[in-house]
Amino acid sequence: MSDQIVRVAFVGGGRTGGPLLEALSALPYVRIVGVADSDVESPGAVYAREHDIFFTEFASVLGAMAEEIDLIVEVSGDPSVKPALKEAFRAQGNSSIIIVHDLVARLLMTLASGSDTLAPSLHPDDRGIG
Repeated sequence: MSDQIVRVAFVGGGRTGGPLLEALSALPYVRIVGVADSDVESPGAVYAREHDIFFTEFASVLGAMAEEIDLIVEVSGDPSVKPALKEAFRAQGNSSIIIVHDLVARLLMTLASGSDTLAPSLHPDDRGIG
């Protein structure tokens, strides 16, 4: 991570990821470096293609981009994704990437939108470090 820019990737570009991706993209200190979603028509997938952001259908591909990512927002709703990402990063010797889960994503989305009410959870089973 540079001192001025946070490089963010998203796993899941649907109901939570899509709006958060758009909100964070507007911030001058955030650079979206990748989006992974099995649904190529999700809002996040469409946004990525429209804005020349790397897109893949496979979250595991982001594991190969570890040196380009500071933070992953994992809001896919698939409980197997976070452990697989952690293992991919571990295999590369990278233990510095932060994987954000639902609660933190909701907080970021709420802050970015300026709302005074916490965004609702769309992935209530996503808890802790996975």
